[in-house]
Amino acid sequence: MLCALATIRALLLALFCTWSSFVYATSAVEVTFTDLVTQADVIAVGTVTEIREQWDAEKKAPLTLVTFSNLTAVKGSPGSSFTLEFLGGTMPNGLVMMIPGIPKFTVGEKAVVFSAGNRRDFCPLVGIWQGVLRVVIDPQRGVETVSDNFHVPVMKIEGGKFVKRSPDTATQSPLSLSALLQTIQHTMQSSSH
Repeated sequence: MLCALATIRALLLALFCTWSSFVYATSAVEVTFTDLVTQADVIAVGTVTEIREQWDAEKKAPLTLVTFSNLTAVKGSPGSSFTLEFLGGTMPNGLVMMIPGIPKFTVGEKAVVFSAGNRRDFCPLVGIWQGVLRVVIDPQRGVETVSDNFHVPVMKIEGGKFVKRSPDTATQSPLSLSALLQTIQHTMQSSSH
């Protein structure tokens, strides 16, 4: 019993030392809307069709693989589906490694992802949680709208930032997915000149 406790303590200490830089990295600098668009290798709207965990023996780390299908690519050429690789998940000993700030997904949900550094960085999204927008149906208007990673509705993009629902914007309608995609296209055209 004492040997097992000592092993667990040593493992936890090793994990803390090895991965502590990732914990600090999750205190991400705020990125502008233009940064999201220009820094992304792939911008796509898709539905999560699979989430699976695997152990990477080379990196000695658990990974969570999230597959998006039924894609509408706005930037890049991801094909009809693509898989993003996030650090974290279940380790061979049963312990779970979680990195604060990394978005969690559920099968069936629709999202807009601004991806960069896939299979290289611990989180393949520009600005970590800032690089995902959740897509939901606005029941009053019957249109798809966008929310941030924390499900707070985005009302508009102003001054290079997302303006989210607040007491000041409560009477406005959330930003539609189609308006977001048009703004992304416009931003891409403006930044290419």
